[in-house]
Amino acid sequence: MMKKTGFVFLEDSIVCPICLEVFREPVTTACGHNFCMDCLQDYWDHQVLIGECPYCPQCREPFSSRPQLRKNISLGEIAMTFTHEESQRPRKLAGSSDVPCDFCSPRKFKAIKSCLQCMAALCDNHIRSHFEDNTFKNHQLVEPLVDLKASICLKHRRLLELFCKMEGKYICQMCVREEHKNHDIVSLKEDRAKKEMEVRQTHANVGNQIFMLVADSRKHRGRVNYLVKVAKTARDEVNRAFGDVLKEIKRLQTKVMDFIDQEERSALVRMGNSIQHRQEKLVALRKQNLWLATLIDDPSDHQFLQDFPKTKSMSGCTEALVGLKCEEPTSFVGLKQTLTDLKSQMSMIGLCFINKVLQKDYCILNFDASTANEELFLFKETHSVLNMGILLENCLKPSQGFNHWPQLLCTRSLCEGCHYWEAEISNAWLCLGVTYNYRHQTEKACMLYLIGRNSSSWCLEWDSVKFCVWHNNIQTVVQGNYYKTIGVLLDYAAGSLTFYGIANTVNLIYRFLTTFTEPLYPAAMVSSGASITLKQHPE
Repeated sequence: MMKKTGFVFLEDSIVCPICLEVFREPVTTACGHNFCMDCLQDYWDHQVLIGECPYCPQCREPFSSRPQLRKNISLGEIAMTFTHEESQRPRKLAGSSDVPCDFCSPRKFKAIKSCLQCMAALCDNHIRSHFEDNTFKNHQLVEPLVDLKASICLKHRRLLELFCKMEGKYICQMCVREEHKNHDIVSLKEDRAKKEMEVRQTHANVGNQIFMLVADSRKHRGRVNYLVKVAKTARDEVNRAFGDVLKEIKRLQTKVMDFIDQEERSALVRMGNSIQHRQEKLVALRKQNLWLATLIDDPSDHQFLQDFPKTKSMSGCTEALVGLKCEEPTSFVGLKQTLTDLKSQMSMIGLCFINKVLQKDYCILNFDASTANEELFLFKETHSVLNMGILLENCLKPSQGFNHWPQLLCTRSLCEGCHYWEAEISNAWLCLGVTYNYRHQTEKACMLYLIGRNSSSWCLEWDSVKFCVWHNNIQTVVQGNYYKTIGVLLDYAAGSLTFYGIANTVNLIYRFLTTFTEPLYPAAMVSSGASITLKQHPE
């Protein structure tokens, strides 16, 4: 500890007065002052260039000729030892947010002050001369500045502390007295204090938005994880159920194949026996044929007449023989049609299964007459809405807000859990969707009240040519032809809104994935001549 303390006090004696760094190869002049070899040589080289005689940079003692320099070995060893000890002691290097010392080389240490006269940033080592040397006693030291040149008045070498509103420039105190008398001047500190309050408010708002977005993102990630988990469970159940179904179908297939194999064996045995019987009959007939040919060729009349009665027992020879007919086994008749019927029935079972999945959460909806535009006529018996605007256009007064458009809500709000409903639509321009209750909000742009054209609603639109979906006034065109019946599935917790086209099969049209924060109302927009019917029972 004593050794290190001694080196601290010795530090001033081993610093070169020219470079202000610890001696590197120190040399001693005749007047007794010490310098780095390279520093002193460079200093004298500069004097030669400007035509001056060499002298000591510290005491100014002149020399008649350039002295022959010799190394001060003892001082060099002390300097090397100090440098080694100093390297072991932690010193704070300038970080990315710090102002580096302009004199440090090659490693830049953190500056603790900036000198307005020297136009430099100084670390704790290089600032000592400003406190110890009278030459620097009038220099003004300020907190370290990143861009010193831009922060001081180059004319007066003073800090820019004021702002002239008349000329729109930063000035120092001396500028006020000389060039900016009677101008509207404000202090940078006072102006900053006022504007800093605004910045702090903005900063707090941004921080609050970040907090809300992070919280919302966490919540959304939680919902995504929940949805992934639910979907995985559903997939496992589906794979297990269909695996069992496939096993049953495979077992049925094996039984049918065994049946076909058995029928094939039985048919082949019967046909083999029939062929053998026919072969034996053929041999007998050939023998009879040969004997008859011999009888016909026999020249002896007596022998012919004697053998003739034997021909009466050959009944087959009096009639023409017909070819044997191989019938198709009756078990195979209609097998193809049976398999076609089985395939059709399984398709119907699959469709019914899909419908049950969608319709287990079926909800009964009714239109809310209090939310309907004047053009719309509601029929309670059929749960339908029809736009009669084309017949009433001369009688209707223009409406504002939500009812500027021919649209309406349902009476029931939906949240928590899954909800499914179906609507029968006409082949005209209309929209089906869900919305938060924004009917009482006021906006200048009427377009923002149409469902899907704002951040509070989501909808599927049919324009008699194509389907598209809308949210926050952003349109996305989707593939698909006209469907008379549209199914809507809302999974509130998962943030999912799905539209289906219902025909002989259930066809996915589009799925929104988002985060719902308020209760949702089923909504519809019905253009002139169009109609929508809420189905009270699923197809």
